[in-house]
Amino acid sequence: MASRSRATLQQGLDKEVYQIVTKFIEERNESPLKIKSYTLYDWIKGSNSSLKRRPKKQLEDSIDRVLAVLQEDESGEDELVEMEGFVEEVAKKEKKSHSTDLMNRSIVNSWAVSSGTATPTGEKSKKRDGSKVNGERDAKKPRKEKDGQKINTSPPTHLSLEDVGGVDDVKAQLKDHLVMPLLRPEDYVRRGIPIPRGILLHGPPGCGKTVICRAFAAKLGVPFIEILGPSVVSGMSGESEKQIREHFERAKEVAPCLIFIDEIDVIAPKRDTAQSQMEKRIVAQLLISMDGLAMESNDGKPVIVLAATNRPDSIDPALRRGGRFDTEINMGVPNEGMRELILKALTRGPKLDNDVEFKALAKMTAGFVGADLRDLVSKAGTWSMNQYIKALERQAAETVTEMDIDDTPAVTVGSEMDRSIDRLVQRARDQEMPVPEGYEDETIRMEAFTAVLPSIIPSSKREGFATIPDTTWRDVGALENVREELQMAIVEPIKNPQRYKKVGISAPTGVLLWGPPGCGKTLLAKAVAAESKANFISVKGPELLNKYVGESERAVRQVFTRARSSVPCVIFFDELDALVPHRNSEQSEASARVVNTLLTELDGLSTREGIYLIAATNRPEMIDRAMLRPGRLETLLYVELPKPEERVSILRALIHKTPGMSLELAEVARRDDCKDFSGADLSALLRRAAQHCLRAGRDMVEAIDLEVAAKHIKPSVGDIKNYERLRKEFETKLW
Repeated sequence: MASRSRATLQQGLDKEVYQIVTKFIEERNESPLKIKSYTLYDWIKGSNSSLKRRPKKQLEDSIDRVLAVLQEDESGEDELVEMEGFVEEVAKKEKKSHSTDLMNRSIVNSWAVSSGTATPTGEKSKKRDGSKVNGERDAKKPRKEKDGQKINTSPPTHLSLEDVGGVDDVKAQLKDHLVMPLLRPEDYVRRGIPIPRGILLHGPPGCGKTVICRAFAAKLGVPFIEILGPSVVSGMSGESEKQIREHFERAKEVAPCLIFIDEIDVIAPKRDTAQSQMEKRIVAQLLISMDGLAMESNDGKPVIVLAATNRPDSIDPALRRGGRFDTEINMGVPNEGMRELILKALTRGPKLDNDVEFKALAKMTAGFVGADLRDLVSKAGTWSMNQYIKALERQAAETVTEMDIDDTPAVTVGSEMDRSIDRLVQRARDQEMPVPEGYEDETIRMEAFTAVLPSIIPSSKREGFATIPDTTWRDVGALENVREELQMAIVEPIKNPQRYKKVGISAPTGVLLWGPPGCGKTLLAKAVAAESKANFISVKGPELLNKYVGESERAVRQVFTRARSSVPCVIFFDELDALVPHRNSEQSEASARVVNTLLTELDGLSTREGIYLIAATNRPEMIDRAMLRPGRLETLLYVELPKPEERVSILRALIHKTPGMSLELAEVARRDDCKDFSGADLSALLRRAAQHCLRAGRDMVEAIDLEVAAKHIKPSVGDIKNYERLRKEFETKLW
C-alpha cells in the first residue's frame, strides 16, 4: 500500500524496516495501533541478521517512525495518495525548478512536515496531531486543549490543621513562611522584604510531612498544585522537563499559589551521581523553574514551593541553597508528649470510652510515628467492630437454641463456618432484636487499643532500629552511685535543658559503662532512656560492620541521621570495642575508616545537640583512645560486681517480677555461696531454684531451693584482679 504517509519514510533503513513490520502485522493479523515498538525491536533482533547489527538507537528510531506512519494510516487521519501522484503534485508546484534532486527534496520536505522540524525553506512545519501538511487544521480532530488547563489547582478539602497533632513547632514555622507571604504579599513589597521561595520538609517515613502540607493548603485556600515525584519521570526525552515547566507556568498564572512536590529526591537527585542524562536535565529544569518564581517577574504575585522527602542528603545541593529551598524543617520521630497530642487529634472522629488513657497509650507506643498511631486507632476501631459482630453472632446462636422444641436438635447442614455465616446473616437482617448487652454506646474502649498494640510494628523497628522499652529504675537493683551519675549526665539535661544551658553546659556528654559481664550495663542504658522519656536507638557494635567498602561507614552515619530526626535521643552502643578498636598498622583500613566516621559524627562538623551517647564494653583497653577524650565518651563509669547488700537488692528486683514468690527469699544473696555473683548469676540462681522446686514436686519456690541452687552455680566473672587494675586507669571519680 503506497501512501503519502509512506512517502515520509527514509529510503534506506526505514524502507527495510517498513517491509519487515508489515510482514509482522500480516502474520499475526494485528492492528498497528496495538503493537508496541519494543515488541517489534525484540522480534527484529531475533529474526533479521542484517538489521540486528545496526546500532540500537538508530534501529529504535526507525521502528518508531515506521510504526507512527502505519498507525496513522490505520486511524485514517491522513489522506492516502499514491507515491507517484504525490511526486507529480510536487513537481507541478515547483515548475520553475528543474533541479535533478526534485524527488529527494520533496520526500525530505514531507518527512519534515510529519516530524515537526523546520523545512529547507526555514519555515516551521506542523505536527501530526491536529494539523495537515499544508497547515490546515484537520476537521476530524478537535482543537487540542492546553496542557496547563488540565493541571488541578484546587486546594484539598478533606483535611484540616486540627487533624495534625503534636507538631506545633512545625506549624509555627510554616505559619511564618506561608500565611502572610501568600495572603498579604503587598506588605512584603512595601517593606522591600523578599518572601520565602522554597521550604523543604524532611524526616523519617510516616511522620506527617505530606499531611501537614496539604492541611496548610486547605487552611489557606489558595490555588494548590501537587507534583508527585515519580509521576513526572517519563521515558520520552524532554517530556519530564516539559511537565515541570508546565506546572510552574500554571502556578504563575494562578498566583498567589502553593506548589507541593512530594518525594522530591526522585526527580532531583545529586547530579554527580545521577544514572542518566535525563535526571540531570530534570534537576536543571527544576533549578531554572524555581529561579523564575521571583515576584518581580510575575507582577508581584507570589508562588511558594513546598517539598517533602525522607532522604534530604540525596537531593542535589544546588536546590538547598538560598533563593531556592532556603528553609528546611526537620520533622522527627515524636516523643511521648507529642504522641499523646497526635492520638488526641486522630481520635476526634471516633467515639471513645471514658476509660481510654492517652498518657498510658503514649507511653506504650515508643518509636511510633504519626502513620503508626493512625494504624493503631484504625485497628482498635476494627477490633471493637469485630467484638460487636461476635456478640451479634452469639445472640443469634442463643436465639436458635431457645427455639429448639422437644429437645430436638436443629438440623445441621454444612461446616461450622457455614452455620456461623448463616446465623450472622439472619441476625444482621433482624432489625427488631435488641442490641447485645454492653454494646449500646458504640464506643472504642481502652482494651481495644491494648489488644491490637502488640500486632503493630513501628516504622523505626522496620528500619532496623530498636525502640525500648519499659525498663525503669525499679528493675535495676543497687548501683546507686552509677544511677546518680547517669541521672545528672543524661536524664536531667533531657528533662531540663534550659537549666543546664544557664550554667554553660550545652553539649551533651557521652557515658561509657564498663566492667565485668553480667553486671547490668545494658539494663542501666534501657532504664535511662525510659526514665528520660527520650527516643532510644540500640545498636550492637558488630551489626554495623559490613564486608563491602563504605557500607559500615554509611551504617554509622545512618544511625546519627535517624537520631537527629528523633531528638531528644539516646543512642546505646553495646560491645563498643568491636566497633572502634585501636587504630594501628595491624588493623585494616576499613576498620580505621569506621572509627574515623564515628569520631567525626560525635564532635566533627555535624551537630550533636539533643543526641546522648551511652556505650558499654567489657574491654575498655581495646577501645581507641580518641573515643575516650572529653567531648566524646568523657564519663567512664565502672559497673562493678555487687556487694552483699546490693545482691539482695538485685534479687528482690528479680523476685518482684515473679508472682507468688516472697521478697524475703532475697536474703539468701547475703550468703558466702553467692559471693562474686553478678546480676546475670543471680538471675540464673532464680531459674535453677525454680527447676529444683519442680523436681521436688512443689509449686512454690522456697529458701531451700535457692540454697541448693547457689551451690551449683559458679560465678561467671573470673579474673576480677584484671578489672581492678583497669579501674585505676579508666574509672572516672564519682562525687
